[in-house]
Amino acid sequence: MATRVQMESALRVSDCVTELLRTQPFFGSLALRLPLRPDRTRETLACDGHEIRYSPQWIADTDAHFIGTAIARVMLACGLKHHTRRGERDPERWQLASQLVTHAILRDAGFPLPPGADAWDGMTVEEAYDRLPDPDENGDGDAPDSAATPAGAGLGDASAGAPGEGDDADSDATPDPGDDARDGSNDEGDETDRGDPQERSGDGPDSDAPASHDPSGTGEIMDADERSDPNGGAGEAPLDVIGEEQSWDKAMHQALNLAKSEGKLPGRLEEMVHHAHTTMLDWRTLLRRYMTDAARRDYSWAVPNRRFIDSGLYLPSIHSEGIDTIAVIIDTSGSLCTETLADFWAEVREIATEIQPETVVVLQVDAAVQDAAEYSGFDLPEEIIVTGRGGTDFRPGFAWLDDHATNPGVCLYLTDMICSDYPETPPAYDVVWVNWGDPPADWNREPWGERIDIAA
Repeated sequence: MATRVQMESALRVSDCVTELLRTQPFFGSLALRLPLRPDRTRETLACDGHEIRYSPQWIADTDAHFIGTAIARVMLACGLKHHTRRGERDPERWQLASQLVTHAILRDAGFPLPPGADAWDGMTVEEAYDRLPDPDENGDGDAPDSAATPAGAGLGDASAGAPGEGDDADSDATPDPGDDARDGSNDEGDETDRGDPQERSGDGPDSDAPASHDPSGTGEIMDADERSDPNGGAGEAPLDVIGEEQSWDKAMHQALNLAKSEGKLPGRLEEMVHHAHTTMLDWRTLLRRYMTDAARRDYSWAVPNRRFIDSGLYLPSIHSEGIDTIAVIIDTSGSLCTETLADFWAEVREIATEIQPETVVVLQVDAAVQDAAEYSGFDLPEEIIVTGRGGTDFRPGFAWLDDHATNPGVCLYLTDMICSDYPETPPAYDVVWVNWGDPPADWNREPWGERIDIAA
């Protein structure tokens, strides 16, 4: 019986990811990045930024809409780096804070929340954590006093009964355990499916797994450094936190662009992605990491992703190869100083030496293309003579690449973003705006691509 539940749950959770890709591509594309693994030590569904783990019995017993909510919630929490930021904070209190702040975003995106799942608007996870009561002060974390809790917000415990302020699901929609997966099994069989209690508490195959805690029933976020080897080994190498967070920054922006291209991006998500991913990394580190990743990992339609073909959904698979061509567009308008351009060019030369593209196309553009040159990745000149120094228009450089049938693996655009003249449609290749200036406002924010802000 347990084997049957595990097999059916594996198909069911995969179908939920497929449905997210169709209806909520922002969240679905994030989930597509990670493998799915059954884990009977989890109460519901969990993610550590590396894989999605799920309780087979919970998947079998839960309405598909709430499974989708849980997948979306843990993806959003990873994108907001909740899995790397807990530090020494209480894990159960942190879990609840993560749920409260992500529920608000999910609710506005149209996801149903279980009865009793509250949502706190306009807070970071740290702010929500500080507003929650300290479990040591009142014996547990399930009964905050009114002074510590924003008005009208409950704790979000799924067992609390009455829906909270952020609840989007009627109580009649609560799934009856067994609606989706039980087929007349007797009580003994049902108990067998649920697994041994010791196994679920962490004493089974994943004996080193951390305690499972999901107060709202909307998925739990696990610390990234708690990843364990599913084969019972000693685990992975120490976590590269900087690399982990930057990887999720990149994934969030790619998911944002995909959802925007399909016209299925909830408005609040765009604002969140643009404002939530601040970083203290030096811009050179960010640019180098992005370029190296782009050279090693890309999506190809030549071989479809087999995981979703049976569902009638053809998605690209990941393949590895170097970048043939890099395009570098340099804003040579009068607002960028020559010292900045020289620093940027020196970094481009070093990166090109590392990833070894066949061709580097360099355009100098202000309000028009002032100079175009083509180099190999091995013979970039030590410096370039800047031409232009007029106004700024982002369209001519991309038009030149189109006119010359240039389809680079990635295009770097060095600019101070003081312009709102963007091409109407995004190009078919990745674009990285290397911004030497203040973060753009609504009038000049980039409509697509990724942005690296340099502290000017």
